[in-house]
Amino acid sequence: MIPIRHKFLILCLSLTLAVSLFSGVFAVMGWGSLLRDAGSAILYPFQWVASAAGNAAEGFAAYFSDIRKLQDEIDALQKENESLREQLADAELLADENTWLYQYLSMKEEHEDYGLCAATVIASSSASGDYVTEITLNKGVSSGVEVGMPVITASGLVGVVVEAGAYHCLVSTILNPSVSVGAVTSEHAENGLCEGDYALATVGHTALRYLREEANVQAEDIVMTSGRGSVYPYGIPIGRILSVSSNPYSRTTEAVVEPFTDFSELTRVLIMTSYERYTDGNVTEEGDGP
Repeated sequence: MIPIRHKFLILCLSLTLAVSLFSGVFAVMGWGSLLRDAGSAILYPFQWVASAAGNAAEGFAAYFSDIRKLQDEIDALQKENESLREQLADAELLADENTWLYQYLSMKEEHEDYGLCAATVIASSSASGDYVTEITLNKGVSSGVEVGMPVITASGLVGVVVEAGAYHCLVSTILNPSVSVGAVTSEHAENGLCEGDYALATVGHTALRYLREEANVQAEDIVMTSGRGSVYPYGIPIGRILSVSSNPYSRTTEAVVEPFTDFSELTRVLIMTSYERYTDGNVTEEGDGP
């Protein structure tokens, strides 16, 4: 019995011999070109499939290569974007610091009698709602801060120190109903008392009360500290009058005041550690704050 591998070898030799024989016969008969055309026709589909498969493989390789390049470009752009954001944040912080320093130096130059201690707001609270009635600062007794010292910004009055620890202090803002400030209008020097009011505080406003019944005040008038009392010096801006009304019970005139200080975005303030005391523009005393 002939082994299978021998049978396969014999079959291959037979096919080779048959192909050679037919090729020779077709060549003698002048049909060699026909044989080549037939062979080409038979082999063409296989060649096309092989070529297509090769092109597809190259296309897939190029596609994934482009995807990798695109992802690398995206990663590089994201890193560049993050770097630019950090630079922008640093620039904005620097601009904010420069603005604050400029305001501080401008106030020192304008008010040479002011002793000022720069402080940062580290906490804020309210009795109810969103309005700020108390703020906590990062400066205290160790920095020369005492209870009763006024707190201001370049925009205007913030409030007064009510508690002082070694390294922090608590400030009641002018929106707090417990705070009263001697006030005067800039237009006609009408004197009154600026007080925190529960209802008005909810919208960030305060009240100007106890003006004369015939007081000459109107909307848009500027309100500032009068210097009357023992806490605030003369001339610190408080706010602008929004509306005026009469109080028939006390026979006085009252006004709603919008403070110049934006308490919702308060981050830095100045504590007045010393100043000359004024009353309606006249120096009455020199020395420490409260």
